Formats: sequence, C-alpha cells, structure tokens
Amino acid sequence: MPRMSARALGIVVASTLAVALAACGSGEPKPTTAEADATKAAAAALFSGPAAQTASLEMTDLKYSNTALAAKAGDVLEVSLANKGSIEHDFTLAKVPGEKALRVGGKDTDVSAGKNEVHAHLRSGESGVVRLKVSEAGTYEFWCTVAGHKEAGMKGTLTVQ
Repeated sequence: MPRMSARALGIVVASTLAVALAACGSGEPKPTTAEADATKAAAAALFSGPAAQTASLEMTDLKYSNTALAAKAGDVLEVSLANKGSIEHDFTLAKVPGEKALRVGGKDTDVSAGKNEVHAHLRSGESGVVRLKVSEAGTYEFWCTVAGHKEAGMKGTLTVQ
C-alpha cells in the first residue's frame, strides 16, 4: 500500500474535520423541551388578551408603510405585519427588553427569547403578528435584514415611553 504524503494526509484530516463540524449544526444550542415549552407559554400569555395598542406595518419592495411606531412601557403592543412586496422581507428589532411573541401563518414562532430580539421573516404575500411588552422606555430601531434593504431606507423606530 503506498504511503500518503504529509500534504495529502493534512487534506484528508481537514476535510474530515470540516464534514464533522458541519454535521454538528450551527453551534447555537438548541432549546431544551422545558425552554421550548416556556417560550410557547409566554407566547400564549401575550396572545391571550387584547393588546393595549395596535399598529400595522406593510412591507413593500424597499420600504415599510410606517417608519415610526410608539408604545407605552409595560403595555402590550400588537404590530400586524403584511408583506405586500414581490420578494421576501422581514421585521427585526434588536436589544428590546421585555416579552415578545410572534405568530406567522397561524402558528406561534420563537422570537429568540432571552436574546432581546425579534426577527419576523415573511415571504411575499405572507402576513403575521408580533406582540411586544417592552419593559424599558427608549427608542429602538427596526429594519429589514435582507441584503441592501436597510441601506435603501427600509428601517424605522419604535419609541417606548
């Protein structure tokens, strides 16, 4: 049997390692069953009663219909989302303290509980609802994370008093 050169051996080892790491996933820990149940319970609690405030936000190609949202700290704000554009868009809020829940296509979705962010991704023609109970007053930016959309002006602010 012929001997493998050091370079060939290195390539085989690196390739094997890359395949093994790819099989392990993204590196982010998956939520435990208890964490997933807690997220679902929190979403159900936010969707159980009426919202104190409501807003609607339509997404069209490269703009939101409303770039200024307002809420009162501790009250439930419901934002109805509708993608009226011809391509995918999203609604992203980062570093927002408090409770958050998302419903797209009739099902509750994880909104990165504990990470203080909301990311509602909608395909063309899809709609959804985000409910927030922001615990601290402040101004929070929202935007579309699709490449180039924020830079083209697809962004706005949520002001919490």
